[in-house]
Amino acid sequence: MKITKNTTVQEALKKSHSVLAIFRTHHLYCPGCKGSSQDTIEIVARENNLDLESFLHELNETLKDVSPKHDK
Repeated sequence: MKITKNTTVQEALKKSHSVLAIFRTHHLYCPGCKGSSQDTIEIVARENNLDLESFLHELNETLKDVSPKHDK
């Protein structure tokens, strides 16, 4: 369930609705992007001048706070 640098945006967003909130805090509106099924978290971080490790940490921390039955 962990998000890695090779996880696509689309895969990450499918893991939890809370992931979208993290994208929005960074002003990333990836769900509407054409490349969301191909762009990885690493590409998004690089192209938006985000620290990859910090971004991954935020994404994975939000997954820890989600109860699977409440996220569906």
